[in-house]
Amino acid sequence: MAKRSIKKFFGIKILRKPFHSSDLGYFSETYRGSWLKRDFVQDSISMSRKKGTIRGLHQQKGKKVQAKLISVIKGSIQDYFVDLRPNSKTFGDYGSIKLDDKNNLCLFIPKGFAHGFISLKTNTIVSYKLDNYYSPKDEITILWNDPDISIKWPEKLQYTLSKKDEEGISLKKYLSELN
Repeated sequence: MAKRSIKKFFGIKILRKPFHSSDLGYFSETYRGSWLKRDFVQDSISMSRKKGTIRGLHQQKGKKVQAKLISVIKGSIQDYFVDLRPNSKTFGDYGSIKLDDKNNLCLFIPKGFAHGFISLKTNTIVSYKLDNYYSPKDEITILWNDPDISIKWPEKLQYTLSKKDEEGISLKKYLSELN
């Protein structure tokens, strides 16, 4: 498996949010319906207190599979997505992009991808728009450091992970459970 240019992944989109700054502060849109033809049903938010916090790689399965629109409200992340669509030319490969509160980018990840990120600043706040409701019983966590995926996480950071993310399953186990 390999890292690929974002342009190689069918369905992945990078969007630039409008941003207006003044002496008062700033104003930015986090979503506009004309950007994507998608019915989002849930908004979620996460805050990572520590720089180096890894969240993921997460995916919902079955009827609970989700597309996501990821945006950083405060701070900075290196975002990663892994193509788990069995018939895709980029199956098993991953892509990555830096999202932060300065570049005003957001990332659309279609259904069929595992998703994760690492916080690059303390107190980073990430917003997610989801087109299906979160279901803990339908969540799959792929091991963040699976050698078959070989994600190149930023070095020189002390990593912090949840127990769930530390105990993720390998890509091989994920594939064996599909059959």
